[in-house]
Amino acid sequence: MKTQGPNVTLLCAGLSVHGSVILDHGLSLFGIVDGDVVSNTGLLHVGQGGMVKGQVQGEHVRIDGTVEGDVHARGILEINGRVIGNVYYYGTIRLGPRASLEGQVKRKRDLTIENAASNVQQLARAASNA
Repeated sequence: MKTQGPNVTLLCAGLSVHGSVILDHGLSLFGIVDGDVVSNTGLLHVGQGGMVKGQVQGEHVRIDGTVEGDVHARGILEINGRVIGNVYYYGTIRLGPRASLEGQVKRKRDLTIENAASNVQQLARAASNA
């Protein structure tokens, strides 16, 4: 029996999503999302050239592109891109040489991703009923 590796969704350059993206696994984003991006587990990566116009919430978050909204990270947060919004983190934060922040940075005692699991379950049920 094969062991299943990490599950990661790739949103390539040239893709534009209008609405929220909610996942129960990792994401690597090089396109544009006009809405919130929520990843319950794994790495949420906004790659170079990628843009999110909304909140970003995840376990481990890496920003190499642009986020115009608040960023929430429960684990490791790495910023080497541009964030226009507040940053909330629980674990560690690393700022790279090209990091640009326009907002406040706040360390929280406990940070949970609200409704991520229930939203993923609701989306899965809706897709299976369609």
